[in-house]
Amino acid sequence: RPGQFFFSGSEVSERAELLRKHLPDEATKILREADEICGHRFRLLGYENLDFTPDCGSGNGNEIDWHLDPVHGKRAPLDPWFKIPFLDFAVVGDHKVTWELNRHQHLVTLAKARLLSGNDNDKYVRELVAQWRSWIKANPYPWGINWGSTLEVAFRSLSWIWVDQLLAGTGGADILSELRSELAPALAFHGRYIERYLSTYFSPNTHLLGEAVALFFLGTLYPQMPGAARWKESGWQIVLHEAGRQVRPDGVYFEQSLYYHVYALDFFLYARLLAARNGVEIPPAYDAALGRMLDVVAALAQAGPAEGFGDDDGGRLWNPRRNRTEQIADPLALGAVMYSREFSAAQLTEEAIWLFGNKAVEKLLRARTSPAAHSLAFPDGGLYVLADSQPYAQAMVVDA
Repeated sequence: RPGQFFFSGSEVSERAELLRKHLPDEATKILREADEICGHRFRLLGYENLDFTPDCGSGNGNEIDWHLDPVHGKRAPLDPWFKIPFLDFAVVGDHKVTWELNRHQHLVTLAKARLLSGNDNDKYVRELVAQWRSWIKANPYPWGINWGSTLEVAFRSLSWIWVDQLLAGTGGADILSELRSELAPALAFHGRYIERYLSTYFSPNTHLLGEAVALFFLGTLYPQMPGAARWKESGWQIVLHEAGRQVRPDGVYFEQSLYYHVYALDFFLYARLLAARNGVEIPPAYDAALGRMLDVVAALAQAGPAEGFGDDDGGRLWNPRRNRTEQIADPLALGAVMYSREFSAAQLTEEAIWLFGNKAVEKLLRARTSPAAHSLAFPDGGLYVLADSQPYAQAMVVDA
């Protein structure tokens, strides 16, 4: 029996309707971006209107080049992934630009657009299927840069899971059932790859955490896959262990970066929600660590959007374009619903609607008074927030 996602197939259209009703501007943005994607124009890492199609003289027409860095006009060689020096700019260009497209988060946008535009509109589904099949053809294992990072494989897996779950509740085209049947073995192969090449020694931080979350999702949602029970158990145990290892006692993430704090918190919250949906035991220490992480974000956002400090990867678990200062407090919306807590900076987001449905609307649209700003210390992380409400909300963060 398949595991339970954040919504069932019968609930997905209802959540799309909630989005249209309560966040109409967000729904419009999704449709506009989906149209850009259909034209093979992409917004990635702050770049606008990126064109991943090769030169017309190549003979590939309007086909996406999945190995291209269009910003610098460089293409990674089609060699076995372990022979590609992806950190060498002279060889591959900026590998981050190439990888960002290959996370396939834009395919999730197409799936959402199909729901928001009506299930009888197959334009977005046709484009989604065409791009997915194009990717499969252009990236046979073990060839190419897109197999060079386990975290990137994990991100792609999570995107495909979202596509599968979003389209599960829609009727119509036979092409949908064909796509979902093709996704299953590809997801199973991704799970096998992630398990084999976990970032245990290389970047054992958010890389390892994201990979473990992907394993947990695959093992929980697709128990028919070989290795699923093992993926579920090992993924969950890694997530629990990393919550204890990567989060300082006061709740500050150990990379000393607000961006990575939120990046990791997203992973932890998603895993926690899926665990709860599927009856997995959640240790009190795990919830306590997440609560402290939420407290840090809330403290930094007392006087408005929290300014970032430290390293910044540029990506995001849910939506790669929600990586700006004004969106850094988004986890507070999830924490408010998940733990029935009040955070003055928590606002209704598209993400919260997909994850929680009407429960998020009821919780986050209620009128509430803003508590008085107050100073807080996070000595383990070396952060001190000096705050006051008079004459207006203001705060200063000291890194010491």
